[in-house]
Amino acid sequence: MEESLMEIFLREKMTPQEAQQQNPLVLAFLGDGVFELFVRTKLMAQPQKVNQMHRMAAKIVCAKGQSDLAVALSPYFTKEEEGVFRRGRNTNQKTMAKNATVHDYRNATGFEALMGYLYISNQKERLAWYFQEIERILDDESKITK
Repeated sequence: MEESLMEIFLREKMTPQEAQQQNPLVLAFLGDGVFELFVRTKLMAQPQKVNQMHRMAAKIVCAKGQSDLAVALSPYFTKEEEGVFRRGRNTNQKTMAKNATVHDYRNATGFEALMGYLYISNQKERLAWYFQEIERILDDESKITK
């Protein structure tokens, strides 16, 4: 019998070893959604118009924003995380973002693959640590731009 989408979402995640076996673009696909949800949840905490929240989210979730975060966080990658990031970054991609350099797009894909890997391998503490660091980085940048 085929699992329902809800059953797939609620069941136990993969082991880190199983997650590492996934196609890096599949991990990036998942990580894009995980990161987008994190950013939107963070923006929701600052009451403002939806259009403003959307524009702010777009600046953070774009390839340049994700690439900048990947560079800032890369000194903290474990050996396994570095491998996942590298596999995502180096994957042969058929498409390109229209407003991004190749370098930024590849780094963003590696960053998304890492977020997807941490999520699907149920590494909640590590993902939470990265989200705290990302919040700190974003808060520091918002102080600079004001």
